[in-house]
Amino acid sequence: MLKKLLSIILIVFMVLPLGGRTSFIYAEEDDEDYYEDDYEEYTEKSNYDKCVEDKDKEACRIVYKEIKGEESKAIKEIEAQIAESEGQMEKISALVAEYSQKAQALQADIDTLKLQIDALRTRIEELEAQIAENEAKVDALNSRVLKRMAEAQKSMHFNGYLEFILGSKSFSDMLSRVYGVEAIVSKDKSDRQLLLSTIEQLTADKIELDETKVKLDADYEDIVVKQAELIAMQEYYESKEAEIQNQIDELNNAKDDIAQSFSELKDVVESLGINYEFVAAVHNSWITSTVWNYDPDFLSGAWHLGVDYAASRGTPIHAPASGVIIRANGGYGTGYLGCYDGDPIAGGGNQVYMMCEVDGTVYGFIFFHMLSIDVSYGDLVFQDDVIGTVGSSGSSTGPHCHIEMYRLGKGSLSEYLDMSWNATFSVGRGSTAYNNRCEIGTPAPCILNPELYLPG
Repeated sequence: MLKKLLSIILIVFMVLPLGGRTSFIYAEEDDEDYYEDDYEEYTEKSNYDKCVEDKDKEACRIVYKEIKGEESKAIKEIEAQIAESEGQMEKISALVAEYSQKAQALQADIDTLKLQIDALRTRIEELEAQIAENEAKVDALNSRVLKRMAEAQKSMHFNGYLEFILGSKSFSDMLSRVYGVEAIVSKDKSDRQLLLSTIEQLTADKIELDETKVKLDADYEDIVVKQAELIAMQEYYESKEAEIQNQIDELNNAKDDIAQSFSELKDVVESLGINYEFVAAVHNSWITSTVWNYDPDFLSGAWHLGVDYAASRGTPIHAPASGVIIRANGGYGTGYLGCYDGDPIAGGGNQVYMMCEVDGTVYGFIFFHMLSIDVSYGDLVFQDDVIGTVGSSGSSTGPHCHIEMYRLGKGSLSEYLDMSWNATFSVGRGSTAYNNRCEIGTPAPCILNPELYLPG
């Protein structure tokens, strides 16, 4: 189960984003045989197997360090993509707002044109009704004249008009009849002409309104089409907005998955009593002596409470974690084996003491045999800051940095800075310190093996 867990985590961390999107591949249940076969190909046990099966702390340190780096790299990559996606989201949201605003602005023009078109339609209908009414009057007038002529022809035949005039009783009666007939004919003619003129004017007005309405209809259609295009663009960018939001959600989920996977791995590693929330103090160094005793062939019986990280003289020494310098004592030149230069611990040469807090636990560090010291009492240093350089001051046979590490207790750094600490963080030296090792269950303050905490 643990092998499967770490296989999944390793695969997650090895997959890098492609094409602007992050993709994570998780091992499926069916892939278990594949990974088993992959591991069986090794003739020598992998660091993973040594860590999980053999509880090899050094192998666990290597595996944890590799995956920790990939975890940090993957999370940074995801966070960069989230930031990029959020930038795209901001631009697209602005486009959505812009197209929405333009579509709403066109709606006011559409409403105005619609009112104008409706008013024209009503006026055109009124003109059509007036034209129809006047045309009906013309038709009635024509019918009346035709009827009169037909009646006249029936009663007066061809000479009816003359007979009607000559049938007058007197000259004045004749004139009256002539004027009467002319008046009737003239009135019919005048009425007809008036009606035809009215119809002509109404028709001209209607044609003009029809032309105006055609133009307004075209404008209306054009604006409606433009609005539809704007709404379509708005909806398109809204869909893109949703896609990017989904991508951001997926990236956040992937980030959470990575953090959760690493947390599970961290629990496995910490169950072995290992904690690697520190950076290397001396880069590109090699260990020449470790805890708790010197090699018997070198100096039998001498207690060695730290780890010696050898490196070239002048190599920078870094703060393993962020913290505060509580002592920085220098002024000692190049030492030699058996040299007791150094304060407060004789033989330590130029030495720096610092305290830091990592995950709610406060730690103490001592650095011996430094060439130069770049910090002072009370300085606040951040993880990986340079605090000095590798030297060979005090009791030393060559350039290296002797590092001791102490667990001081749970809590905040400020609490522990207020306490009084002696040069050995109240743990003692020699066999006393050895008997106060954290690994045998000694409560804090106790002394740790730096090799299990500081990367090489």
